[in-house]
Amino acid sequence: IGSRGGHRLVDSRAMASASASLRRLGQGLSVLSFASASTYLASQRGGSSSAYSQESASGTFKRPLASVVYEQEYCVPSSCAASLCAWVQARCSSALKHPGFLGAKLAKAEDPSASRPLVLFVLGGPGAGKGTQCERIVQEYGYEHLSAGDLLRAARRSGSSEGQLIDEYIKEGKIVPVEITVSLLKKAMEESGKRRFLIDGFPRNGNNLAGWQQQMSSVAHVGGVLMFECPEEVMEARLLERGKSSGRADDNAESIKKRFHTYRAETMPVVQFFAQLGLVHTVDGTQPVDVVFETVQAALKQVHANDAQRRGLTRVVVQLYAQDRPSLHRWLETQAKADMADLRNFMPEAASSASCRTLETEGSMKPYGLESARSFD
Repeated sequence: IGSRGGHRLVDSRAMASASASLRRLGQGLSVLSFASASTYLASQRGGSSSAYSQESASGTFKRPLASVVYEQEYCVPSSCAASLCAWVQARCSSALKHPGFLGAKLAKAEDPSASRPLVLFVLGGPGAGKGTQCERIVQEYGYEHLSAGDLLRAARRSGSSEGQLIDEYIKEGKIVPVEITVSLLKKAMEESGKRRFLIDGFPRNGNNLAGWQQQMSSVAHVGGVLMFECPEEVMEARLLERGKSSGRADDNAESIKKRFHTYRAETMPVVQFFAQLGLVHTVDGTQPVDVVFETVQAALKQVHANDAQRRGLTRVVVQLYAQDRPSLHRWLETQAKADMADLRNFMPEAASSASCRTLETEGSMKPYGLESARSFD
């Protein structure tokens, strides 16, 4: 199907080929207008299509017919994805009957976070019992236990260029840049070959958190924070007892009080940040070790259930192409509201996960990763 000189031409062989190609591409997901089929066929034949662009007599490109793209995104369990796609496809067909709508595109993919390894941050004051419980978790659940402090000390002793840089910072009394700490954590995670990690004593402050978010948010998934709570007098007694045999220079009364102050001032805001995300699991560190571990196991059960759900999610995205904003707004104020009410009854989990955005198009759709306003995958 094509257009030339105001007349529509039909190529039967190309039409059969395009029909098969469209079935393969859409796999039952795409809502295709006649214009979109024309665009797709033209692109396969190496030509251009008036369904996408307007051309003057001299062949000068003017602008795509669509000026607004409305995008909705859902994240649902994979078992529900086919039903949601069928529902969305029906609603797209209805939307395309409204004046001013030119086409639609429906796509689905696994949640990108599904393949990322699981990370649990382990936080709490010095002497709260983090190390003891991490050992139990490693034994029972096979996590890889990483300590930012241990990694920095090991790198410093290694004699590598990175270790020499760390040594210089410490000798000069400066804080080691978070980029170095996070790169050490990332390297240790990659070398371990594991998919579950306990990161002990990190992030300690807002700078640590910002560095992690910047370098690791697309690499690992933070599934929770184990927060060990313990009164300072109990922690101090434990540390002083440990100092008799640990050989650590900071296990003394003066250093302990400084560590407590740093923890309250710098680490607690990090805990509050994760608490707002619903990721903090509080553990009473004053109880006997076995009782504490029972609380830890209950927290891990919830974390693992959430992680299993994360790995079974599918992302569904639909884009509607409108010729102008008034056309889009008329649909949003009428049919779109009714559709969302219907979705809440049909699939509440999809409705609660919905997010939307409006994309303005100028002369090209390429900034949005699209070749045209009417070409569909």
